[in-house]
Amino acid sequence: MAVKPYSLAINARILNEKRAGVYRYTYNLIKNLSELDQENRYFILLNKDYEFDFPLPPNFQKVILSSSSRFIFDYFSIPFFSWRKKIDYYLFPKNTFSPLVKGKKIPVYHDIIYFEKKIGFREFKFFDHLHHTLMIRLGKFFSRIDLTVSDFTASRMKTLLKIPEKKIRIIKEGVETHFKKIEDNDYLKSVKDKFNLETPFFFYSGSLSPRKNMLKVLEAFELIKDKIPHRIYFTAGKSWGDQEIHDFIQKNTLEKRVVKLGFLSEEELVALYNLADAYLYPSLYEGFGLPILESQACGCPIITSNRSSCPEIAGEGALIVDPYQKEEIAEAMLQIAGNYELRNSLIEKGRANIQNYSWKKAAKEFLAMMENLSTS
Repeated sequence: MAVKPYSLAINARILNEKRAGVYRYTYNLIKNLSELDQENRYFILLNKDYEFDFPLPPNFQKVILSSSSRFIFDYFSIPFFSWRKKIDYYLFPKNTFSPLVKGKKIPVYHDIIYFEKKIGFREFKFFDHLHHTLMIRLGKFFSRIDLTVSDFTASRMKTLLKIPEKKIRIIKEGVETHFKKIEDNDYLKSVKDKFNLETPFFFYSGSLSPRKNMLKVLEAFELIKDKIPHRIYFTAGKSWGDQEIHDFIQKNTLEKRVVKLGFLSEEELVALYNLADAYLYPSLYEGFGLPILESQACGCPIITSNRSSCPEIAGEGALIVDPYQKEEIAEAMLQIAGNYELRNSLIEKGRANIQNYSWKKAAKEFLAMMENLSTS
């Protein structure tokens, strides 16, 4: 029996915001769906125009619902649009949505840290936290299915949100192809020169919010800094709860050994992965952990956590530590610094692990899910 073509609108306002995990998810899903599907209709909902760096086929249409407010865009503009235009499905990559949207609703849960009571900290500011806890609890009653990106997050959705297993679909994320081993040594040298990088070094890029556990990383580094020549280079914008990290660096006079870099382009980020002795990612809580795959794709060993989704995504291609134990993190740094055989083994295992993940595979699984929905 022929499957009737469906229409799908995607809340893509994140494409006009910072290039973090949900941005990468939204961009790569649209890109790969546009390459695979010329039959179904897609509406890309934006709060202002966004120029894709790949051609959109005729069945993909950008819809600009102008708004300077994310709240108004999500809770007024999209519902009004849904009542004017008949569309079968709505995809919400940032997991919250207005129940007033007319159409079958599919939220994507990248994590549900808002409901974790035992982690010992609040990840977001009060009103952000309140908004997500209220709207996620409400949204589960209005969603057609609930999509997530890891086995771990699926299990927490069942436990904490009481979402029935039959409503949950798991489609794991991929790693972008430009994350790779760089063979151009002249380019790597130019990046080193631009940022005055001194090798060897460890690297971290991302938020300094409490869940990323960078304070514990610095406490671990303080234990061993006289045993190894390494520096730590990191790049991060202003984050909720990050002041204690900057205070620790200053209090322990680590300014010359722990250095914040300026803005990195995407190409420079890949170069830093290539140049680093290891990527530091002993996170307290992740719903997936894209930097694990990015690091592995670039041939960079990774130190990550035995909590949440991190061991699931890393496979055998990482040193796994208890993120609450600074001694374990310190020992992992020492092993990476002094054991080239271990480093090479982690690089090879990481290269094997990333073969399990691709955005093309994720898009194909998404299309299969939509086909099943359309015939059920």
